[in-house]
Amino acid sequence: MLRWNSFYDIFQFPLKLLFIGLTLLTCSNLVLNPNLEMFYIVDNEHLIIMAHLVKTIANFIIANFPFLVLIKMVSRKNNSDESILFGIIGYVIFLITTMIYAQQDLGSSAYSQILGLSFNTTKIAQMSGYIRYPLQSGLIGAISIGFSTRFIAMRAKNKLRYGLFSFIDRFSYGVILSIFYSFLLGLLFCFIWPYFIVGVNEAVMYIAKDIGNPVNLFMYGILDRLFSVFNLGGLIRYSFYFTDLGGSWIDMTGVGYAGDVTVWMAQMARNMVPTGVGRFITPYYIINLFAMPALIISFFTLFTDKIERKRIRLFFVLAIIVSLITGIYLPVEILLLVTAPILFFMHLFVNGLLYGLCAALEINIGFAYSGSSVVAMPGSIFDLLIHVRNLSLSDQLVMLGIIGVVTAIVYYAMVQIYYRFLALDLFNTGLTEYKLNKLCEAVGGITNVKMLYSSPFRLYMQVYDSKLINYNIFKEIGASKIVETKSGYAIDFGASSTIYRTELNKRVKASKRVAK
Repeated sequence: MLRWNSFYDIFQFPLKLLFIGLTLLTCSNLVLNPNLEMFYIVDNEHLIIMAHLVKTIANFIIANFPFLVLIKMVSRKNNSDESILFGIIGYVIFLITTMIYAQQDLGSSAYSQILGLSFNTTKIAQMSGYIRYPLQSGLIGAISIGFSTRFIAMRAKNKLRYGLFSFIDRFSYGVILSIFYSFLLGLLFCFIWPYFIVGVNEAVMYIAKDIGNPVNLFMYGILDRLFSVFNLGGLIRYSFYFTDLGGSWIDMTGVGYAGDVTVWMAQMARNMVPTGVGRFITPYYIINLFAMPALIISFFTLFTDKIERKRIRLFFVLAIIVSLITGIYLPVEILLLVTAPILFFMHLFVNGLLYGLCAALEINIGFAYSGSSVVAMPGSIFDLLIHVRNLSLSDQLVMLGIIGVVTAIVYYAMVQIYYRFLALDLFNTGLTEYKLNKLCEAVGGITNVKMLYSSPFRLYMQVYDSKLINYNIFKEIGASKIVETKSGYAIDFGASSTIYRTELNKRVKASKRVAK
């Protein structure tokens, strides 16, 4: 668990960049979202151009999140500019290798123009005349290169100064190793990744056999979010959004439309009541407008320091606004995965349950979108408000609101119960008492504790005598990092930090009563 908690350090900065990307996307949506025309019309040419610029930047950050994780991963371990360059070179070589050698019959969602890379094969006789793109391997490919880069940086650092190739310096040696190992890793992915894609396609086809079945939608809801966390959401989402696996419709002129999102847009454009579509979008409204704001508020209550609350409250308000306007699914899910995996899987289950429940109750509310399914952000408050005026959807909207309120209560309670009671010893094995005793020993006895604060990820402590602190015991009971500041100690215990503070406070109060 100690190693798992350390992943938070790797993902912390990329998650901040991802949040910035979503915030920029929110700003652009305030100008470019066509549903806003019912409230106001933006006709300033310069503002529209700026909004498109901001949206392009935001989409780049979101789509290339795995690359950001890779950079942080290699820089954290080796703490050198050279390892970062090794990682960049290795990632590009890896992508180019999959672009050239990967089989090209896996479906369009299996490939992506990552970092703008593409390869035109029209002038190469041995290849079919079309443009190739790298395999979409998401976080899995980036993390694989990250581990490879760590190994390469270590080899380059330990390179002997004497030998047959002594004229090659360490940096050049590292570059050569990066090219070689990344090429091999790319070839390995070209061989094994198609089997993964085939497995995903089998799951997609199974769900598509009966997309009105709540059980099938339950499966889709879980897979959609699980794949999205690894930046692979397009593998499962694209088929249902934009192909006939998500439904099809032919209008009165004989023009055909395929895909849940495409059909919804076509029917809404003709002032029709969409039928049989929207089922793959509806839960987004519930999560974005109800569940995520409740989860964010619940997280905020876990910060016990009043000064810290004042410092971060604007951030939490902004996070709620982003969730309402754009959606904040992804960063929250990744945060849960690396800090509270059990809570993440509870979220997956509830998300799948919402898909099944909405399918059973026939609540189908879609959205208008055209573009990449990788960065699709459905379920915003503006997408919902455009449907409020549609009387034919009023009953569905009322049911959606009721389910949303219940879901908000569930998410608020899930966070509180997990962090306050379950995070340290879920199965009640007696581990809590043991670790608390060791923690008291680490701080030099409970009487040495002066003040305690906590956040969802960290325990803050002030002591009377810092000479009594035993850092080794902190590490023994699961602290991934200990930082001494002017105001005390910040100890990273992950999700169990709240329980530590609560239980230690009880012991501090008990010791004071005994002293009296």
